[in-house]
Amino acid sequence: MERIPDALLARMARALTDEDRDEMAIPSYLHPNPLMRWMAWRRVEVVAKRLEKLGESRRGDTTIVDFGCGTGVLFEEALRWAHRLIGVDVVLDSARLLVAEHDLDVDLKTPEQAREEIAPGTVDVVIAAEVLEHVDPLGESLELFKAWLAHDGVLLVSLPTENLLYRLGRRMAGFEGHYHHDNARSIDSAIRDAGFLRRSRSYIPLPGPFAIYWVAEYARPA
Repeated sequence: MERIPDALLARMARALTDEDRDEMAIPSYLHPNPLMRWMAWRRVEVVAKRLEKLGESRRGDTTIVDFGCGTGVLFEEALRWAHRLIGVDVVLDSARLLVAEHDLDVDLKTPEQAREEIAPGTVDVVIAAEVLEHVDPLGESLELFKAWLAHDGVLLVSLPTENLLYRLGRRMAGFEGHYHHDNARSIDSAIRDAGFLRRSRSYIPLPGPFAIYWVAEYARPA
């Protein structure tokens, strides 16, 4: 998987507020501790691997929405499989910088633009990586995903567990405070309550109390 160069990430960080920079995990990608950097990129790599499997099974006209795209860390991987890639975020400054620097064919939209302009049933994959824990109320976004996705569409997410090991990692990474509305378990429950069928779940780095992140794939409700 192609990583965003450190120099470009540093430029993104300088252009953002502290809150936006932290929510996009830029300090983790640039952290001087190799373990912190590995963990930050590992979750992206696992999502990218799931996306690769989906892409291989859906060769042809594929539309992907990266909801909460942040810095655009998944853009280049998604473009390997998408004939149309839409990046959605409240703050698009970092994504615009990446698109311009790498000349990527990505349609960037605010959430308001996405709601108005993405037609129902036209999306094959919605990626929501490290974003749903910030969304309140969550149900509105899940209903939006259901509307966007085609009948055989897939929701691909990564979620923080908020367990003891996760909180320790946050402190080691230098993040303070708490700004997540939910955690992996509660979000997974909400997704399934909305009718999505969970097809797979991976744990990073290991299952049980060692799981800092979940990566899960869900089929759209019938």
